Amino acid sequence: MFIRLILVIALSFFVIYGLNYLDLADVGYSFQTVAITAVTLIVLGLLYRVFTKFLKVILFVFVFLPLVAFGIYYIYSFFTGTPMELFDMDWIGRGAQWF
Repeated sequence: MFIRLILVIALSFFVIYGLNYLDLADVGYSFQTVAITAVTLIVLGLLYRVFTKFLKVILFVFVFLPLVAFGIYYIYSFFTGTPMELFDMDWIGRGAQWF
């Protein structure tokens, strides 16, 4: 934990150096700016962890599960001989015309 804090503070110095080097901002090396940069980096890291876990769940629910269901439906229709009934996509065209 202590080493991680040291690494975050070192990264804060590099971020401030990068901001100054690229002329994006004129930031001095004070205790306050280093602390704010360190807290910002920690918060961004936490948000990254939360959103990647959340996006994995969304990807699983909205991409993987429908593809598996479509594959099962395709196999079912192949073995039973019933034609596949795909959903109507006209609503996309009507929605695009509204714009």
